[in-house]
Amino acid sequence: MKEPFANLDTLIDQTKVLSDMELQSYLVSLGSSKTQFMNNNVSDTMSAVTTNKSAKFQDLIDQATGADNNVVSSAYYLTRTKDLNNITKDFDAITARQQTSVEINGKIAERQNEINEWENSNKLETLYIMQILFISLSLVGIFTFLLSKELISSSLFGFLSYSVAAISVIMVIIRWRYTNVARDGRYWHKARFPRQKGATTVAPVCPTNGEPSFIG
Repeated sequence: MKEPFANLDTLIDQTKVLSDMELQSYLVSLGSSKTQFMNNNVSDTMSAVTTNKSAKFQDLIDQATGADNNVVSSAYYLTRTKDLNNITKDFDAITARQQTSVEINGKIAERQNEINEWENSNKLETLYIMQILFISLSLVGIFTFLLSKELISSSLFGFLSYSVAAISVIMVIIRWRYTNVARDGRYWHKARFPRQKGATTVAPVCPTNGEPSFIG
């Protein structure tokens, strides 16, 4: 025959009763020293509790100090980051202004070189025309000398002199007209051409059937 299972709650209650009875029996056996025992236990307990609370309070103070230091460090790093960001923006602005100045100065220098080239070429061509006029006058002087020595007739002298003068005048007119009418005002070696009437511009149009088409 199987024995019935013991009730666990009943066993626990019985154990508590036995423990209380044992504690009461121990306190009774102490007699007059019971009060001193209780006082010593209370004093030791209060001392342990005070020590534990002091250690816990000191630990909390240390944690709060560490958290405050972390907050101060984070604020310092945030301030330094903002300063570095502002410095970077200032550097970007200075670099942009310098780049703009370099571009402007480069364009000014390029335009000045074009002006200098145009002026130098104009002076060289003017010198060339003046050389032609000098040669023409020299030839007329030579013809005059030959006429004074009666080495050539007056009619030949007039023909040669007028021919040289006509050639010189034609070259001066051609140079003046080309410089003031046909020559480009920016580039010396570039000519301006009149716009052709009826000129069309060919522009590409998106194909509709896979083949390129143009509008004239």
